Amino acid sequence: MHLWPKIIKRPITTRPTLGTKPIEIESIDPSLQVNVHTLFAEFNRLTNFECGEGKRIENVVSWTVDRHKAYDDFRNRFSQDKLVSLEKLCEDFRQFLYFKNNLSWTTLYRSGTAALSNPERLWKLITFIQDESITIQNRVVGALEGKYYTRGIGTNILTALLHVFGPDKYGVWNSRTVDTLNLIKRKPEASSDMGRKYLAINRELIKLCAELDADLTTIDGLMWYVSKRLKSQLVELT
Repeated sequence: MHLWPKIIKRPITTRPTLGTKPIEIESIDPSLQVNVHTLFAEFNRLTNFECGEGKRIENVVSWTVDRHKAYDDFRNRFSQDKLVSLEKLCEDFRQFLYFKNNLSWTTLYRSGTAALSNPERLWKLITFIQDESITIQNRVVGALEGKYYTRGIGTNILTALLHVFGPDKYGVWNSRTVDTLNLIKRKPEASSDMGRKYLAINRELIKLCAELDADLTTIDGLMWYVSKRLKSQLVELT
């Protein structure tokens, strides 16, 4: 059966009763035809849920607000005038890799700590990707395949940083993004050029912002929600 569109309501802002058990996110059958407006409505109605590492979230709005505060903090730490020493950069970057600090992504540390072995290169990478005089396509290529490539930095960490530096312009490209865009039939055509591939994915994320009257941070949350439901179904089938 189809998941029919529903009226999208603003996220609930009332506080959940203390001591109540966090809700479980139900699985979704990937064989069904889904409607992104329905999924977004469901996501926006989440209350008292866990978004990562056992962190309990009141509702989607409060999660988004907290994420933006974390972004402001790290954007300030990585700004040109705050890059004053390699030791401080490594300390700040290590903190960024953990969900308890970035409030958005749970597994960045798995590969990202490798970048700490070459702090000079990490410094150059972080400086390079903030240079808005360079096209985003060239920054992505330069960071992933070119002279600014840094071991441990893949598409997930790179675009997470770009999102922190420009949350109104750059969406996040990770496995959850790919899973969800594929499920809702929005996955762009494959490309061997990493810059063009990111441009295409980011274009779809921005389109979703317009369709759903949301920002890129909320859309990233939607990617997490849909992918979590999808992966739950796949686990059940194994």
